[in-house]
Amino acid sequence: MVSKQTLTVLGLQLTVYGLEEYKNLPEAYPASIMFALHGRLQNQASMMPLCEKLCGLNDHKDFANRHLIVVSFDSPNHGSRLVNAEANGGWQEGGKTNERHALDMWSMLYSTARTVSELMDVIEHYLFGPLDRARVETWGVVGFSMGGHAAFLAAAEDPRLSVAIPLVGTSDFLALMTDRLKQNGLSAEIGLPNHFCQTVALKTANLHERLKSTHLLIINGQQDRLVKAEFNEPLVHQLHKIHQGKEGVDWMYRVLPNVGHAWCPERIELGVHWTDQWMLKREKGKL
Repeated sequence: MVSKQTLTVLGLQLTVYGLEEYKNLPEAYPASIMFALHGRLQNQASMMPLCEKLCGLNDHKDFANRHLIVVSFDSPNHGSRLVNAEANGGWQEGGKTNERHALDMWSMLYSTARTVSELMDVIEHYLFGPLDRARVETWGVVGFSMGGHAAFLAAAEDPRLSVAIPLVGTSDFLALMTDRLKQNGLSAEIGLPNHFCQTVALKTANLHERLKSTHLLIINGQQDRLVKAEFNEPLVHQLHKIHQGKEGVDWMYRVLPNVGHAWCPERIELGVHWTDQWMLKREKGKL
């Protein structure tokens, strides 16, 4: 069974998987840390099965590998941080209306991405005690749905994140919101005001340039009507031209047939294999 403990950092309640096992290893053993980001209307507990599965990789280690620690936390206005449940809803969802859906969702996912960077600045000292030099050799982020959107942004904004696994996430937030706006028959002036769109466009510009050396695993579902796979096609097209690694080895885009906006065994197994390849095996840590 994988160890799990609660730690407070940056005023956030983190769940840390695999730390107790690390304490039994030789002093200063090399480590990797993966951040696990949950979806909208969920909380960090929803990521627990994946977190435990990822930490299970440590059972098969040899001393040429790193030890993996996985960290989850609640995104803004979710779980322990919930303030206003209506702000987590869509424009028209569950019989309720949220005119600020795009604003609310962007604020939550962008804040989540920034939080990952802020945690990377200090978390080693909380986990391992005061350090003279870094103990973590590889940083990664995996996210589901809204957490997948945040995973794209986190990796794009912080080059320390060499591994990113967006699951049913999109790299094009404005395309996602525009599609939902049309489905709801709402006005762009209210739902997607121009000044807001300019701000988002600036924050998401040139993602292909910022992800060209990232070990990126993008997984969408062919039957997903909530976050359509097609929204990632422009980024994938650009990565074909610019990524420094080899497609299928250093980065990968998979659209799973007959799968919608949900967890499935293949999605989990692909994520676990990718994590094993790029976060535990030291000889494969960099392009």
